[in-house]
Amino acid sequence: MSTSNDRPPNPDLRFAAIPACRTPDPIGLIAEEHALQRELCDLLEALADGLPHSFDKAMALIAVSILEGSVPRHMRLEEEALFPMLRERVAEDDPLRAALACLEEEHERDSAILVELSDALKTAAEAGAVINPEMLGYIMRGYFDSQRRHIAWEDRVVLPIAAQVLTPEDQAALQAWIMASDHPRCSHQSILAIRSARSARAVCEQCPSSKAPNNIVPFNMKS
Repeated sequence: MSTSNDRPPNPDLRFAAIPACRTPDPIGLIAEEHALQRELCDLLEALADGLPHSFDKAMALIAVSILEGSVPRHMRLEEEALFPMLRERVAEDDPLRAALACLEEEHERDSAILVELSDALKTAAEAGAVINPEMLGYIMRGYFDSQRRHIAWEDRVVLPIAAQVLTPEDQAALQAWIMASDHPRCSHQSILAIRSARSARAVCEQCPSSKAPNNIVPFNMKS
């Protein structure tokens, strides 16, 4: 694969400052999110298999929390940070660009489906019963079948390419984006430690894996 690692970051992106992580692992964090989404798919399949005779309210509410929280945040991370960085590092005619466009189209489609699915699961959980089990089962199976294919392709293709073409500075910038998001995470601090801190920046400044505060790395934070 041809790369363009000497290109500067996209000048149209808006930047903010945060101490650069010495050992960033944003690709590992993305892989962990993929694992959570695979577990979501397994959970939805178990719910679908139980219909029409049984419906586990607790499992449904767990699925809703992931559908409304982790999944949209993950898509935002890819669309606003990872994918733009990858486009900066591959040639204009690289097939990855077309693949990323297809993945974004799937995100748009899945965003609409997950809202419908989440609403249906919440309604069933509140009622304690599924009014239309055939329809709910159909929606769940369509969603988790599509998601499994989508995640598998990203794991096999996108993440290995990211590990190959993203520079250490890119990965530090991607880690900074994650730490400044509404769901900051890193491989050096527990989620509890991050949530209890006054800010994600404060966590980075205290972390031995960060450089001195004057050494900053840009990251894109779209509103």
